[in-house]
Amino acid sequence: MIDLMDTRTMLLVGALVSLTLAGVMVYYSVARRTYPGFHHWTVGIISVGTGAVLLSGRGFYPDAISMVLGNFLIILMPFLLARGLAIFLNVPWKLKAVNILILILFLSVFLWATYIHPSLYVRILCFSIVLGLFFCEALIIAFRFIPFVLGEQNWLLIASIIFAILSSVFRIFITLTQASNLTFLGKDAISHSIALLMTILGVVGSACSFLILNTHRIENDLKRASRKIENLANMDGLTNLFNRRYFDKKLAEEFSRLQRASQPISLIMADLDFFKLYNDTYGHQAGDDCLRAVARAFKTAGGRISDIPARYGGEEFVMLLPNTGREGALKVAEAIRNAIAAAAIPHETSTVKATVTLTLGVATVVPNRSITPEMLVKFADQALYSGKGEGKDRIRFFT
Repeated sequence: MIDLMDTRTMLLVGALVSLTLAGVMVYYSVARRTYPGFHHWTVGIISVGTGAVLLSGRGFYPDAISMVLGNFLIILMPFLLARGLAIFLNVPWKLKAVNILILILFLSVFLWATYIHPSLYVRILCFSIVLGLFFCEALIIAFRFIPFVLGEQNWLLIASIIFAILSSVFRIFITLTQASNLTFLGKDAISHSIALLMTILGVVGSACSFLILNTHRIENDLKRASRKIENLANMDGLTNLFNRRYFDKKLAEEFSRLQRASQPISLIMADLDFFKLYNDTYGHQAGDDCLRAVARAFKTAGGRISDIPARYGGEEFVMLLPNTGREGALKVAEAIRNAIAAAAIPHETSTVKATVTLTLGVATVVPNRSITPEMLVKFADQALYSGKGEGKDRIRFFT
């Protein structure tokens, strides 16, 4: 009959679970995209499973394989966990050299306590301390950097690592209190079996967390890509201002919001004077550069995050100003006009000035049920063409 609390049985169970999870992780790596660091975790889970198999075979394999190599492979798991987290989260692994030195010291002490001065007491203490140290480093990296990189903490991983650390602490306590009657694979080693079960649960939780972390990062990348595509769809490729589609959408949204709040909204509509003549005289490349200069003026004048500068079409530009009354809108319009004047872009064929000029129409309303977004656009457009009719290069407010 199999004794489930027998240490050898517990090791085999742990090995079976770990290697099964490793198989899942390998399949996951093939079937889905994985990030740098994930393969370190996979190797770590394979390592701990293989180490448990070798350790459970003590008496069947030479000590160099069952004890030394078996324990070393188990120790590699938290080492690779910390290394994988640092790579996955793209953070510096400052203690890399120290950890490698600890591994070398662990192997040296373990060989000494196995062959030169055999001591189960030293071997278990050495194993438990090093295992706990590596898990502690992994815990620090996870706790500090996962929320920063992924936006939220993976509490399953945190809990799993803490559980594994507690298993090391428990194993150290058992070793110190039972020093005179210490066994590991014997029938009386139930305490070590409990500690081993805690470690297995920590490893299982960690492996599941690796899959969750990788999936979470995939989802974050997809969201970022979606936002990037959406931003590109909302931008004018030439001027890098918002496009007509985005302007229409935000106009409706802001109108609805400000109607509820009974707050004003203003619109500036601007048109380059004699732009066709400018293109005919200087060429379309110079025309594009001129449009970019106007776009820069609009960006600079719209200083608030809520202000929405957009290219309305051709040489027409608009600036939507939520929560802005008549005086504020006229100040912004004057800032745009002054910026274009300061740029002093030559325009020999203009009948207004020898430089590029703008005519701007401004309208302000307090949204209500009788005033629609289309009416605000119409008012600004009427003010613009009033200014055009009066000789261009001026600002007109709709009244």
